[in-house]
Amino acid sequence: MKGVEATPEEQERLATGNNNGSLVAKLPPRSQQAHPRSAFYSTRVFMLVFLSGWVLQGMFLTYFVSVTTTLEKLYKVESKTTGTLLAATEIGQICTALFLTYLAGRGHRPRWIACMMMVLAVGVIGCVMPHLLYGTELLNVHIDGQIAGAAPLCNVYNNFTLCNSDQIKVTETRSSITAVVIPWLFICLLVVGVGQTGIATLGIPYVDDNVGSRQSPLYMAITIGIRVIGPALGFMLGAFCTRVYVNPLVDPGFDSSDPKWVGAWWLGMVFIAGFIVMLSCLMFFFPRQIKPEPIQLQMKKTKEKREPFVKDFFAAIKRQITNDILMWRTASSVLHLMPISGVYSFLPKYLEKQFRLPTHDANLVSALGGILVMGLGIITSGVVILKLVPSARQVAAWTAATAAIYSAGMVALMFVSCPEKSYRYLSAASDSALPCSMACHCENASFSPVCGQDSYTYLSPCQAGCMGSMQLDNNTFLYYNCSCINGSATTDLGKLYDLHNRTFQELAAPEGYAVSGECGVPCSQIYVFIAIFAAIMFVHASGEVGAVLLIIRCTDKHDKAMAMGVIQFAIGVFGNVPCPIVFGAAVDAACRLRDYACGELGACVFYDTHSFRYFYLGLSAAIMFLAFIMDLLVWSKAGRIDMNPSEAGGPPLPALAASPPAPPSPDHVLLAAPTDTQL
Repeated sequence: MKGVEATPEEQERLATGNNNGSLVAKLPPRSQQAHPRSAFYSTRVFMLVFLSGWVLQGMFLTYFVSVTTTLEKLYKVESKTTGTLLAATEIGQICTALFLTYLAGRGHRPRWIACMMMVLAVGVIGCVMPHLLYGTELLNVHIDGQIAGAAPLCNVYNNFTLCNSDQIKVTETRSSITAVVIPWLFICLLVVGVGQTGIATLGIPYVDDNVGSRQSPLYMAITIGIRVIGPALGFMLGAFCTRVYVNPLVDPGFDSSDPKWVGAWWLGMVFIAGFIVMLSCLMFFFPRQIKPEPIQLQMKKTKEKREPFVKDFFAAIKRQITNDILMWRTASSVLHLMPISGVYSFLPKYLEKQFRLPTHDANLVSALGGILVMGLGIITSGVVILKLVPSARQVAAWTAATAAIYSAGMVALMFVSCPEKSYRYLSAASDSALPCSMACHCENASFSPVCGQDSYTYLSPCQAGCMGSMQLDNNTFLYYNCSCINGSATTDLGKLYDLHNRTFQELAAPEGYAVSGECGVPCSQIYVFIAIFAAIMFVHASGEVGAVLLIIRCTDKHDKAMAMGVIQFAIGVFGNVPCPIVFGAAVDAACRLRDYACGELGACVFYDTHSFRYFYLGLSAAIMFLAFIMDLLVWSKAGRIDMNPSEAGGPPLPALAASPPAPPSPDHVLLAAPTDTQL
């Protein structure tokens, strides 16, 4: 017989269990009733702590990227080496992503996140140890390795060597320190990778489980958008710390524009580690579940049959692998992340070499012109999804469109650059020489560029054939009697340093003169680059929220964390690990000159700007085009995904039937938990 809808009074009696013991829903015993809720039973408070930790994680990664040029200068390593260090964090994630998300996804997730944050802090603190152990010694080596005063001049008599016993000792000491520090940093970054795994793979499913499916897009947008603030703050922190000398208590006598300057690369890590420790302590106080769920009261204890760990784990893996939509989305995620990660791994260096920006300015442009714009795009897309409620196919179509726009934009940026600096003679060989300075014995001269009167840059005063030098100010030297420089050439150097109004007997010789530093002309193309780059990043970021929602919605509720772990594992193995290495090799391929001292090659000091653009941006565009193809496959299958599954707000109230109600099951009764009013 068709039931009759219960009246409000009857529904209230049903909810309170006041119906002479005949109801299915009753209050639990006093020992099982909910205790008064603390502030940690709030999704908003969890979001505050969780996002703060995720911001700090992102800060560390981009902060390390922002100081890579400093590390290359200090330890004399190549971009491939720093790229390998950046890949270490992803190797750490690979080793733990699947097992961690399987175990923690079924356990107390906030406590797992707290433990992983502690591990992250240990790794960050470990990265500071090389400075504490070798900082003073390495700084002395770096200072001793720099030639005080004027750079080496032409020595036609060859009665001294630029590689004396002191220089050889400096080189050997630096090499021995580097041999210890680089492996140590690799291990510490492995630990960082292990620690950062739990924050993303456990935090996002926890948030999704504790908010409604209709609210989820907004929360995902806030989560991913605010997380983008971390990388931006990391670049800004790097810009500040690289302005501080590596030993803040010492005045080096020159400023950050001097090539000998070494910034305080370690300083920001101390700040980041301290805040991560504080946040991890707060994370321990959050409950296993914030959003109340129907409470099952067991009247009779029944034994639950649980599958063995190994069998259940591989069964969960099989469910993910056989999910075709998840697999295509995983491939798309890998290909979406590779170009973004690769570009940002070396973006500060690209800006330094391509547009002649100092390190701190390059870090600020990377933060403000790219990453903050990405955050704005992510939050905007979340609001749009919340308001328009698009279907899964529409979300997948827009994700594919963002990949196509990004790829086309990178191709356009390949044509935005400043004029290449004019070098008089440049070769990859260490014995680069001009016929006019062949007798100067410049074989072991280090890279000390000078700008000649003829507007050409020379690798050193020795290569320019300069016989004398004098100091103009604290950081600038004038080199004269340079046999390779045309003395009748006109240049702006005289006006810049007021040489024409000062009496220099040395400038009366027919040979030309040079000033320390590279020649360069003003270039405003950086503003064009920032405008196009920011627009590309905004558009691409607007597809991130939809991409995450597709992952969460195409899997079972209990497999959300596992699905995120599969994505994280694949991104690490096929994306983040090879990405900085591949892009680092592409950057090194554009190198035209590496520093050379006492028989050992150092970091690259000059890049072919044309090759740099084509290798760096072209590789990014090509990989993103492959992501576009994967997105089309996801779009073709996305019709099976329900983007707004119905929310279970507790068991439905029973209807009043004309016939006698069925007796409750003797095994258990169900109680609807109180509604969460903290959101």
